[in-house]
Amino acid sequence: MLRHETGKLIMHFTRASLIYLAAGSLLAGCHRDLRPTDTNKIAVEVRTNALALVSDYNSGNVEAAAARDAPDYVGVFHGTPNTIGPAADLAGMKQQTAAGKAHWDIGEAKVTVSRAGDLGLFEAPYTYTFTDPKGTTQRESGNWIAIFKRQDDGTMKLWRSIGSDLPAATPAAD
Repeated sequence: MLRHETGKLIMHFTRASLIYLAAGSLLAGCHRDLRPTDTNKIAVEVRTNALALVSDYNSGNVEAAAARDAPDYVGVFHGTPNTIGPAADLAGMKQQTAAGKAHWDIGEAKVTVSRAGDLGLFEAPYTYTFTDPKGTTQRESGNWIAIFKRQDDGTMKLWRSIGSDLPAATPAAD
């Protein structure tokens, strides 16, 4: 509150005005960016990253594939312990590709982006084919769910990867 005293203006802060000033300062630092998020652009970014990761893996460039992982990456695949962190993911991919020829085919994908644009969900059927050095081929089909998370540097990195195989086809009855 301002008060006139002997021809001079003297600023007099009451406790209430100091509280309002402090609260206003705190709230000013907590504002949200209310501009609309371009979820279509983010969906393209997520799809591009997911398909590039698969391409890196299929070409044997597992270092590039693992570089797409977020620092707090977790991979969950049936029948195996969870993979925690990019280093563990890289070690697992190196082991897979060293044991034989591995190839991952991805079917038609669906991408969903959070309203805030900080998460992108990539869902697609997959077929994983592995051929060992003796020529024996194994094939597995399932569903891959990959969640990409916006990082502090603005990039979208793979945060969670979930592979769920489908049951083997039932032979047709004669």
